[in-house]
Amino acid sequence: MISLLPSRRVLLAVGWAAAFCFGALAHQRIVNPNTGAPLFWSSPESVGIVISAAGSDDLPGPDDETALRHAIQSWSRAPGSIARLVEDDSEASQARTDWESDTLHLVWFDEDNSSDFFPTGSSTVAITPIWFFGDGRIADADVIYNGGGFRFTTSGELGRFDVEDVGAHELGHLLGLDHSPFAGSTMYPFVDSTVILHRSLSLDDIGGMRAAYPDGPFGRFTGRVLRGDDSPVFGAHVVAVDLIGRTRGAILTDESGEFELLGLDPGSYRIYAAPLDGPVNATNLTGGPAIEVDFEVTEYAGSFALPQSGEVPLGDLVVSPDVSVALGRSSDRLPLRGIRGVNSLYSLRGAGLVGGSSIVSSDPEISITQTSFFGSMVTFRALVPLDAPLGHVDLEVTTPTDERAVLPAAIELTPPNPEVAVISPASASVEGGSNLTITGNEFRPGARVVIGDQIYNDGEPGGCEVLDSTTITLTNAPTIPGVHDVVVIDETGVEGRLEAVLQTALEPNIETIFPAIGALAGGTRVRLSGEEFSAGMTVRIDGVQQDDMEFVSESLVEFTTSGATVPGLYDLEVEDGGGAIAQATFIYAIEADPVLEGIDPAQGSEQGGDLITLSGENFAVGSAVRFGADPVTGAGGVLAAQVSFIDAQTLVVETPAGQGLQSVLVTNTGGQSDLLEDGFQFGSSGMGGGCAGTAVDLSDPRAPWLGSFWVLIAVGFAMTRRIANRLPGSGEARA
Repeated sequence: MISLLPSRRVLLAVGWAAAFCFGALAHQRIVNPNTGAPLFWSSPESVGIVISAAGSDDLPGPDDETALRHAIQSWSRAPGSIARLVEDDSEASQARTDWESDTLHLVWFDEDNSSDFFPTGSSTVAITPIWFFGDGRIADADVIYNGGGFRFTTSGELGRFDVEDVGAHELGHLLGLDHSPFAGSTMYPFVDSTVILHRSLSLDDIGGMRAAYPDGPFGRFTGRVLRGDDSPVFGAHVVAVDLIGRTRGAILTDESGEFELLGLDPGSYRIYAAPLDGPVNATNLTGGPAIEVDFEVTEYAGSFALPQSGEVPLGDLVVSPDVSVALGRSSDRLPLRGIRGVNSLYSLRGAGLVGGSSIVSSDPEISITQTSFFGSMVTFRALVPLDAPLGHVDLEVTTPTDERAVLPAAIELTPPNPEVAVISPASASVEGGSNLTITGNEFRPGARVVIGDQIYNDGEPGGCEVLDSTTITLTNAPTIPGVHDVVVIDETGVEGRLEAVLQTALEPNIETIFPAIGALAGGTRVRLSGEEFSAGMTVRIDGVQQDDMEFVSESLVEFTTSGATVPGLYDLEVEDGGGAIAQATFIYAIEADPVLEGIDPAQGSEQGGDLITLSGENFAVGSAVRFGADPVTGAGGVLAAQVSFIDAQTLVVETPAGQGLQSVLVTNTGGQSDLLEDGFQFGSSGMGGGCAGTAVDLSDPRAPWLGSFWVLIAVGFAMTRRIANRLPGSGEARA
């Protein structure tokens, strides 16, 4: 659960099916308060999780799903742990809303408080209700965002909570982990809308997973924290720091002052105990135990080697008496981010931060300067070396009277943000298979790329490949259509984003070109039929953009050719607005295109055999005439019974049999064509056929005129037919 604080920081906590008092502490584990048994999944290798299809009202498309999948992947890839969150992305499961069911572990955005967890004015941003048995076995757990009360983002919008940051924390609860005082931990109780570093798991979180669900043996430090009178210290924060100053893990002592710190990698460590007196305190732990904080940070003398397995007993650590100085408060934006090669300005709150005090990092290579102490606040600058190993470092303050306080894992050292400069090409198929190259800076091994609803992890099958610090390549998987951001996310959780730069769509496809041959001089009106054409697309022949391009529909475009200098076969390309290209070929011929301008008469009988005259330009001997060809593709139709070439402007054609209004297509022997759509009417058009089917009133004074009119037309047809029979050059039409 997350509750809003006046500082606009938020407190994260787990929700319960019922209220209990606190029991024994374990390594960042939620425990059954009645029995002290830590909560766990009985089959941690396959903990089902479902992301609700309803999504967030604040986010377009699949952005929330993608961010939550990042969080799921982070926990499932914790090294040294067998626990795995396995997503069920079936439509049936994602459509379910019965989150109370033990058979469904749902992550969803409650936009209308149907869960009853978020009454009007609620300060809870998200909650993870958990149900469990007496032995600690988890029966059900769900993650619920307060979608109606708060705004969410995946791209850093101001005043909104990062979906992945919040989700990663809540999924930790779902796996059974409690809050951690480790400032850089994903399970740290506080989150800020300007801090996204909790997206990535810290070594402390990984240690918790190894303790709960180990994949093999791990070494462990054991010991006891006592006062000078040998009384135990309950709730002391025992912290392990390696010899280069990186904070590696922590644990709280139990009521006997004892601790068992496990899940660390083999190596050498310094160990100290610190009071939990801020920014995290007892109220931030499940059940709010009455832990003890009245002592000073105290170290074990020397360093200790930890093997791969086995126990390393440290013995008793006797803490020093309490002091008045403390570093860090819940209103601080922790962890502070230390960027390699950057000298950053920071401020921290606390108590007893008097003038003359000093502040240092657990890594002496980090230079801290220009400190100013104001009693309850300190400001300082810290320069992180360019080659500083990544991870977390402590900050330690010492007063002029040698009182000390430590803020564990106060600074997280990260690389600079990745910079995404260009993606090429700028489009990809929704069906996948497009090869893409991302160029920029600060790309590191282990990065992941997000495009639309897809995540590409470096080095994984179907993922991306970080070639070097400036280049990432990938082949896209099937992706939802749209214009997408390209996001490169470093292993540390910092990201670079180039907005609205990649269009995914079905690639344009050219099925037919009509005509496919045009005059060398240009001016041929061409129709392209196909699929996935779009407004704003361009047509090129031999790289030259063509004239008068008209987008008719997603399956048809028209353009006028611009011509060429040499006849022959040329590449034709269609490119959509996203850069997707379809290719075909076009032929430029020396001859001029035929031009069909008129047909006289434009109607005839369905039985055919009528002689009609086609007028136009550039007709040639051997021209073919086809009736009923498809006006888009030029295919189909019926050849004229006979075509007679009169001259370049005249063809006399004997019609075939046909019905209705049909196109007329003229094609010369080289394949160049022109088509007159709706050029000829077969059958009655309201005039043809003389007086057939028409009753004539002989008493009407106009009747003799009407009869003579139709007789004259019939005689005219007969005379034309006789002339045609005697014309030279007539013969069989060619296809």
